Amino acid sequence: MTEEFLVTKPDRSPSPNAPKTELDEVRDLILRYPGVARVRLDHTSAGRLTACIQGWENANDLSPSGPLSELAEINPHETRFLYDEIFSAESYLQGGITLREDAVVFDVGANIGMFSLFVGARCPSASVFAYEPVPDVFDVLRRNVERHGVSARLLPFGLSDREQEIVFNFYPGISIMSCRSDYADLDNEVDLIKQYVVNTREAGAAGRDDHLAQVEALVSKDFELTERRCRLRPLSDVIEETGVTRIDLLKIDVQRAELDVLRGVADRHWPLIQQISMEVHDEKGTPTEGRVQLVRDLLTANGFRATVAEEDLLRGTGRYAVQAVRPEYADDPRPVVASAESGRPRLDPRAIADWLAARRPAGRLPDEVVLVDALPPQS
Repeated sequence: MTEEFLVTKPDRSPSPNAPKTELDEVRDLILRYPGVARVRLDHTSAGRLTACIQGWENANDLSPSGPLSELAEINPHETRFLYDEIFSAESYLQGGITLREDAVVFDVGANIGMFSLFVGARCPSASVFAYEPVPDVFDVLRRNVERHGVSARLLPFGLSDREQEIVFNFYPGISIMSCRSDYADLDNEVDLIKQYVVNTREAGAAGRDDHLAQVEALVSKDFELTERRCRLRPLSDVIEETGVTRIDLLKIDVQRAELDVLRGVADRHWPLIQQISMEVHDEKGTPTEGRVQLVRDLLTANGFRATVAEEDLLRGTGRYAVQAVRPEYADDPRPVVASAESGRPRLDPRAIADWLAARRPAGRLPDEVVLVDALPPQS
């Protein structure tokens, strides 16, 4: 049977893991409202309770008290990198990719859960299957997804073309570079980060100078390497065991193992996959050279219309964004909830207040819900 953790209930109610005060319960519940990144509860001098809420779309505060600082993480600088890529650039919604109501999303290479959080914020009705093989990172993924109430199954293994256990290189200093040891290329990864810094500065790095300087310092030193033995499985085996009848979006970011993931899909299961959004390595002078064309040919042969783009912040790194959509998916009757063209939704204080009242009919509720760009100091 598939190893999995069902971490949230359909009603997005918090799990009673430990005794909590009434205000703790209110705060935990608000954090589970789709799109909420951070909450501050304050009592006024008149005794009124105010909930100050910061949404993910306002998560540009890089200070130690900013919303990203409350995420469980391996390294704060890579957390910012992931936020820029996934929330700010919406990199996985490019090329015509959409999230429809009740979408089934496979997050392959979930890392600390940033894309799973993005799906939970933009498409609350979605069901996410998040795959992360490195135990150290999986624990962080679990904490983030659980805290924010994403409807997700977390699977502590990776995907490949066959069942196997294999050694991964885990870099505690920057986990996004962790990968299968047989695919590791640390020098290339360091060059990628350096180029990301250059590209970010060229694009205009207002407010990010300290962050970029710290990233540069991070890659200027030797990285600690820890080996982890991890399990990999074919995607088709997971489809069979879970009984999934469709995959609206297959997101893949697996550090040079992307072709292995696709080769783990049996012919009978390709029709279940409607969209794919993935990072593909195609680096000159390495074993990945020419991979973009291989991936594109495979997707085209299986009925997808594929596009290839080089993201601005990753220009010159040999990383390409490949998006693939079945033409007939446009006829799916379910409404589109999120796309690159739909704009980023703003939280509605009244909707949040009504949502809270429905879930705490007899408990303490905020007297006022306020949306803020930056949370005020604790009173």
